[in-house]
Amino acid sequence: MTEFFCPETTNERKRTIERSFQEFAGQIDSWKPCLHFLSSTSNHYVSMFALSTLETTISRRWPILPWEDRALTRSTLYTLSLERDVASFVRNKVVKLVVDIARHDWPHFYPDFYSNILQLLSHKHTRLLGLVYLRTASEELATPREDLPMHRKSELFRLLSAQVPLTLDTLTVLLKETTKLQSRSGTVTPPPSPTSGQSLAPARAVLDVEGLAIGTSEVCTATLEVLAHLFSWIDVSGSISTNLLDAIFSCAKYHDAMNSKQIEMAVQALTTINELLYRPFCSPDATDTLLLEIFQNGVGLFQLMERLDSVEESYMEKMTEFLQLFITNHMKRMESSSKFPVNTLLEVLCHHTFQQASTVNGYLRCLDVWTTLLESTQSRYSAVALALAERILQKMSFKLNARVLRDLDTESLDENEETEWQHFLRCNIECLAKIADISPIPIFTLLYRSWREGLIIFGELGAAVANGQVILLNDTEASNVHAHLRDLASTTQALTRLYSLFIGDQTNIDQSLAEEVVSQTLEACMFARDNQLYKAAIQPSAIVIDLIEVHSQLLASLQAWCHWIARRPEKAKEALCQRCIDSCVWATTYTASCDHSPPANLIHSAIHLFQSITAILKPILWDQPTFRNLISMGTYPYLKSDTIKVLRRALINGIILPPGDAAIRQRLLGTMILALSAPLGMQGQPVPSESTISITIMPLTQLLEDCASSSTIIKKMLHSCLESIINRTLELLSYVIRCQSICELLLSFLHSAFSVLQQQLGPEFMQNAVQGMLQLYTRENISAGPALDQLLEILILVVSAPSNAFKAFVPSVTNLCLGQVWPAIGNNLSAHPDTTLVLLKLFHSILMHRWQYFYNTSVLRTLGHPEEDEPVEHKEELVAILEAFGQALLQSDVNIFRQSLQSLEQLNIRWRLYQRAVFKVHLLERFLMALFTVLFQQSHNLLADEIAAAIHSLASVNIGWFFGHFLPTFLTTCEGVDDMQRVTLLENFDKSTDQPTLTRSVLQLISDLRCYQLCRPG
Repeated sequence: MTEFFCPETTNERKRTIERSFQEFAGQIDSWKPCLHFLSSTSNHYVSMFALSTLETTISRRWPILPWEDRALTRSTLYTLSLERDVASFVRNKVVKLVVDIARHDWPHFYPDFYSNILQLLSHKHTRLLGLVYLRTASEELATPREDLPMHRKSELFRLLSAQVPLTLDTLTVLLKETTKLQSRSGTVTPPPSPTSGQSLAPARAVLDVEGLAIGTSEVCTATLEVLAHLFSWIDVSGSISTNLLDAIFSCAKYHDAMNSKQIEMAVQALTTINELLYRPFCSPDATDTLLLEIFQNGVGLFQLMERLDSVEESYMEKMTEFLQLFITNHMKRMESSSKFPVNTLLEVLCHHTFQQASTVNGYLRCLDVWTTLLESTQSRYSAVALALAERILQKMSFKLNARVLRDLDTESLDENEETEWQHFLRCNIECLAKIADISPIPIFTLLYRSWREGLIIFGELGAAVANGQVILLNDTEASNVHAHLRDLASTTQALTRLYSLFIGDQTNIDQSLAEEVVSQTLEACMFARDNQLYKAAIQPSAIVIDLIEVHSQLLASLQAWCHWIARRPEKAKEALCQRCIDSCVWATTYTASCDHSPPANLIHSAIHLFQSITAILKPILWDQPTFRNLISMGTYPYLKSDTIKVLRRALINGIILPPGDAAIRQRLLGTMILALSAPLGMQGQPVPSESTISITIMPLTQLLEDCASSSTIIKKMLHSCLESIINRTLELLSYVIRCQSICELLLSFLHSAFSVLQQQLGPEFMQNAVQGMLQLYTRENISAGPALDQLLEILILVVSAPSNAFKAFVPSVTNLCLGQVWPAIGNNLSAHPDTTLVLLKLFHSILMHRWQYFYNTSVLRTLGHPEEDEPVEHKEELVAILEAFGQALLQSDVNIFRQSLQSLEQLNIRWRLYQRAVFKVHLLERFLMALFTVLFQQSHNLLADEIAAAIHSLASVNIGWFFGHFLPTFLTTCEGVDDMQRVTLLENFDKSTDQPTLTRSVLQLISDLRCYQLCRPG
């Protein structure tokens, strides 16, 4: 072993040694010399190898070992765990093996297993070892792994649960003793061997385990870890005594001058308490008393912290978690108790949020707690609403909290596409919105006052710029202005978040408040526009960036206020709408050649507002020169691509949404589409470049998608304008068929066209178009890739269409799929996941919507055929499609598997698929075998319940055959299970036929089968 782990040993030599070890471990009696090695070696490598070999014997061969050998192994390992000079990692492994033996033998063949643990706990020098045993027993016996049959798992849980009261009493005494912080010394005689009276393996002298007789903090921490694990599974109602709670909270107290071990103990104590709060409490009376005790003890901990200058961050996080768990899981219950001090909770939470939470993340977690609390029973907390909002506003204010806020990252994006600052601000604003639900007008007024203060600074600064002055600010002035402008941007967002207060059903809301905000926001936007504050002559230049941000946020806020404007009386609405348009449309008139054009983010905000105006307020812009000029421009080279998308959506809204003359609307729509599509050329003209096709086709696809929910009249106009472009696209397809990326874009456009304009295009046009595409793909033998996926999506549309005219497609579609696509991907579906998924969806659509292609049910029923004897048309195609679903059930890709399983179940519900003779004869047993195999291999554990439900649907076709033929056949195919185990598995299978029982029986059978296989000898 030493040679194997030596750095100088060559890889070839290591392989030789490894083969020797494997040969040794594979011998049937290899456990015997391993016991000798353990008793006589001091080499850690040898010890761990011997223990690993013994572990294999215990897990796979234990039940068939002779009694004497089992007793010898057990006593040797137990004795070894008591020895003085055993390394901790070796001792932990030894303990694990002793507990593994108990998993098989306790209590029948190892009756003193648990009493030994309790005895270890009662002696000073073996306490920590006893705790290691107890923790391991809790982990391995209460929640055992899958290598135990279900009945043994249940038995172990019952046996261990019976020991809980005595165990908790013992641990309570242990905690109380060790928290006296008195150092004790002495020796203790170890408990007798579990095999006293029997011959022992050769062993060294059994001594006090001095390596485990250590300080009280370590023992307390270990005890608390054990309790935490026990709390994760025991029935906590009625089990937790006041003495135990007091002992745990005593360990959780934080005080000055604690060393690292004591801090670790206090953090672990909180972890243990929190584990208790994670659990549901059932017994009402006992629970209320217990929760009240937990809360009162927790308040004591918070009060202790108030007197300290600093607290370890990990401890602080656990205290926040304590509040979070208590409020989330138990607050609703405690609120109804007359004994529960709600005001104390509010005081503690408030002080912890704003005084004790020392980090940004800690503060945000506290806001989550507030949000949960405010959601539970709003009216009870209205008294603290305003005070809470004031404190939050201070926290998000640069004027008052700049030291913390300026350190927040404003560049890197998280998984939610937010910077650290944006996330911080959003969390604060959402909490303010939750408070405003309780106390709307006071919170809105609070924010409005702060907003007005910032707006005055914004106006004064802008006025100075408007006079043409070059403004030079010193550091103090710049810092002050920067703080005011940053806060103005923040409060603009916060006020905007509350716009919904003014459009609800509440009659007591003063609408003049919203009127003031909207009016002043519009004035500020016009002021910033007229004086071009985005290029103000101010130093330092960072202030200009702040001005731009404020202007952007003011524009963005008007997007939300558009919903309020839409509810105003008509004249007021028109006036406000025009002011909104004036505040933003200027941003569309700049070109790349302009000097000092506005920054991209400001233009983006302005155009987003324009899009909201056209979507919500629907003004008539048709006669405005700027609007007409924008729709006649095919490209906008001075804008960023994401801004162009928003602008085009705004323009299409401006054409199709407002009321007006149909002829003018048609003409404007035609102008816009002609401008967009011109680079494609007309039919018969030369093929444009690939880049031209790409640039042109994408906005046309977006336009179609933007009109997806439009009226039939609009779609008729759209069809009239796009018909020639659709034909041109079909023509171009044959020229670019080998260029995957361009072909995919063209097909994406056609998919959108067929989806949005299906009714307008008509079945004859679509039939010819799709037939042409099918012939093209068949001729070119296209059998994989994104372009094919798009075609298959189009075919799904066609096959699913309600018109009977499309049923003529089915033969061509099945021919392409079964003759061309499936042969290319069927042997390795996981290599083509996207194509496989869309192909399965197409197969599903064929069977779901074109079932009559295989079963002409109306005719058959007229002729009096029962379902079982119904003749099948195109039987080979039907079987091939169903076999494709079966092949998909064997895939490791969970999405492919889920798609197949869901399709089969839906087809069974709709068409009684599993009852059909073709399915019962050809596929029933194979599908059942596939699903049982997947369950056994655990490749899709997340779908185990769905798989078991599908097995019930399949088994219900012939439940007698399932019990009498399929289950025995399946078990016969399983290797590593003997005949007696097969009989046991069948006998334990509950023969009830209801779905809950059958699915539970299936999952239990699989669990026990895995157990037998894992534990098989050899």
